[in-house]
Amino acid sequence: MVFDFFKGGHSAIEAVEETLAQMLVDGREVFDTATDALFGGGKSKETKREVRSTDRDINVAQQDVRRELMIHASVQETVDLPLVLAYMSTVKDAERIGDYSKNVYDIVRFGANFEHAEDREELAGYRDRVSHLIGEAAEAFAAKDTERAKQLINKADGFLDDYDRHVKAAFKWEGSPSDAVSRALYFRFLKRITAHVMNFLTSLVMPVDRLDYYDEAKEDR
Repeated sequence: MVFDFFKGGHSAIEAVEETLAQMLVDGREVFDTATDALFGGGKSKETKREVRSTDRDINVAQQDVRRELMIHASVQETVDLPLVLAYMSTVKDAERIGDYSKNVYDIVRFGANFEHAEDREELAGYRDRVSHLIGEAAEAFAAKDTERAKQLINKADGFLDDYDRHVKAAFKWEGSPSDAVSRALYFRFLKRITAHVMNFLTSLVMPVDRLDYYDEAKEDR
């Protein structure tokens, strides 16, 4: 377990951990804002500004985390290198969650709208479970709850096949091409967000050499 390597309680590391958890909270905010637009809110200057502003905050936080980790590794007499390496990996996944959430809003800008879709309830159900997953992951990380992290990883792993199934179904969609594209991209982005949440949680339950593989196909992990 990565956290077993760190026993010093340095304030710099604690600040990094708080920032990482906040990045997920902010990523969920981007996701919720983007999907609210997709399910009826529509595109607007205000929504675009909110999505991009929060995503920029996430990017700045990523830079702060990397800088803090470099300083910590440079000035401390005793450095927990596995922890530093783990967080260098984890911060990338936190940033990607914001990026793919922003991509959801991009398809709204291009014309996607699920407000009156016949399968709206099903589509919204997937949205809700991804939003909850991001929030639960942030809480588990902040609490360093390894058992909860394992549960979330196992639960989320079952989601990935569902997303692939829906992307494949879009190729046989009998409705309009734009609806098929909207659904294919939507489920693709949900899959990427879910995989990066899983990667993020691996910092709680796996050694450094096994981090960051859940965005690979299951047979390639």
